[in-house]
Amino acid sequence: MKSFFSKPYNVGRVTVYFLGKELIALYRGKRKTRLKKFRYADFPSRKTFVVAACAVALLAAAVLSVPRVRDAQPIRITDDEAEKARILSSSETEYVEPTDEKRVEIKIHRVKKGETLSKIAKTYGVSMETICGSNNLNSYDLVNVGMTLKIPTRDGIIHTLKSGEQVARVVQKYRVPLEKVLAANEIRNVDFYRPNQQLFIPDAKPQNLIRGFLWPTITKRAVTCGYGWRNHPIFNHRHFHKGLDIYCQYDWVRSTKYGKVTYTGWLGGYGRTVVVSHPGGWKSLYGHLSRISVRNGQYVKQGQIIGRGGNTGNSTGPHLHFELINNGDSKNPYRLLK
Repeated sequence: MKSFFSKPYNVGRVTVYFLGKELIALYRGKRKTRLKKFRYADFPSRKTFVVAACAVALLAAAVLSVPRVRDAQPIRITDDEAEKARILSSSETEYVEPTDEKRVEIKIHRVKKGETLSKIAKTYGVSMETICGSNNLNSYDLVNVGMTLKIPTRDGIIHTLKSGEQVARVVQKYRVPLEKVLAANEIRNVDFYRPNQQLFIPDAKPQNLIRGFLWPTITKRAVTCGYGWRNHPIFNHRHFHKGLDIYCQYDWVRSTKYGKVTYTGWLGGYGRTVVVSHPGGWKSLYGHLSRISVRNGQYVKQGQIIGRGGNTGNSTGPHLHFELINNGDSKNPYRLLK
C-alpha cells in the first residue's frame, strides 16, 4: 500500500487522519491532547482496517454527540512554541561553567531487576561511558541483575593500578593533567601509591571530539524533514519547522557538543525533551525521545549519550527532532553539523 496523507476529519474533539499504513485518531481535550495510532499491519486485511477506522469515528461521534464536520479547521500549536521559547530564553537554561569539583567518591551499586545502564547513569548523574569504562563493560545494554558496579561521583574512569605501574605513566596515557588527577584523589606524593589501589582519572575523554557540532544520532544519517516552512504532518497547517527531523528509530542519541543539561522532561508536542546549553550562547534541543539518560545540572561531553530516539508527543513515527539555537535565534542545523 502506498503511503499518503488524507485530509483530516473532525468528529467533535477527535480528528481522524487516514495514512497509507496507519490511522491516527487525535483527541484534543481542554488540558491534554491524546494520540492513538492503528497500524495497517495489525489488521488481517485492508477491509477490516477501513472498518476499524470508521468505527473509531462513529464511536467518537456517539460519545461526544457532535455532528461530523468534513474539513478540519487548522489546529494551532502556538502553546507548545510559546512554552519552548520560554524555556530556551529562561536564565535556568543558560550555560554556567562548572565549579571546582570536590574529592571524588566511588560508590558501589548492585543492579536490581528492571534497571538499565541508562537509568543507573541518570540516577548518579554520570555518563554511561563512565560506568562502562570503570567496570570494563563492552555494551550499553548488557547489565545483569546482581552485577556489582563501581560508580564515581563525577565523570571519568576508575583505573586499578597494577604492580610496578606508575601514576605518572597512567595519567600520560589518558592525556589528563597530573595536577588534576592528584587533586581528585588527594594524592600528595605519586611515589607512595600501592598496587591494586584505585585511581580516578577525571575527564578521561576530551570534552569535544571534533570542532563544531557532532551529528546527534549514531546510526544512519537520514533527514526526514528539513529546516524551514512545511505543512504539519499531523495538524495539516503551514508552519516554520525550526529543526531537523532525523531518522533514528529508538537508537541512542548523543550530545552534539560539550555543555550543561539545563532541561529534561515533557514539552507538549515535542514529547520527552532534553536541552543542553553550550559555551558561546548555543543551545541544542532533542525532542520526541523515548528515554532520557541524563538529569538537570549534569555536564555532558560531546558525543555522550543523553537518551534514545522515540515517538513521544505529536509524532507520526519514531525519530529525533533536533534544534540548534544561538542567543535565542534558531539556526539550520544541517549547515552546522559535522
